[in-house]
Amino acid sequence: MLSAGALAGCGYHLVGHSNSLPARLQKLYVAPLVNQSGRAELDQRLTDAITREWVRRGRFQLVSNSEHADVVLSGTIVAAVTSPVQFDSSGRATEYQLTVVANMQLVDRTGAKPVVLWHDQQFSRSAAYQVNVNAAEYFDQSVEAMDTLSRDFARGLVTTILEGF
Repeated sequence: MLSAGALAGCGYHLVGHSNSLPARLQKLYVAPLVNQSGRAELDQRLTDAITREWVRRGRFQLVSNSEHADVVLSGTIVAAVTSPVQFDSSGRATEYQLTVVANMQLVDRTGAKPVVLWHDQQFSRSAAYQVNVNAAEYFDQSVEAMDTLSRDFARGLVTTILEGF
């Protein structure tokens, strides 16, 4: 039987519990994302989900101003694409996939000059959602997909930054 110490010494760790960022970085500012996608509210939903995920992880004290931050997370949503992925026998789309691509970066502001700690120009996540083409009252499932995608985007982003994958 392997002990926890032996596993830690071999480079094993629990997913979501590693941290490749310097311990001296304590205060994080999550800048509102810039939205170049043309999809309304996506920037607000993603920024909110990212902020909630950092709070949930408890790694940083979140601050409301970049001037008080040791590290700043910022980004630009460069694309939000909805594509049909499944069709019924009449050729009508019954499932769509929403894909969001963002240029994201994490910057250390503690030194004389800002230092980019992590950067991904094409950070992306996708979410599929069903639509009922026969429904008398059509409910826009894309809004729910945007919320699901925002949570997944935030989890993936924070995990990637913390674990250095």
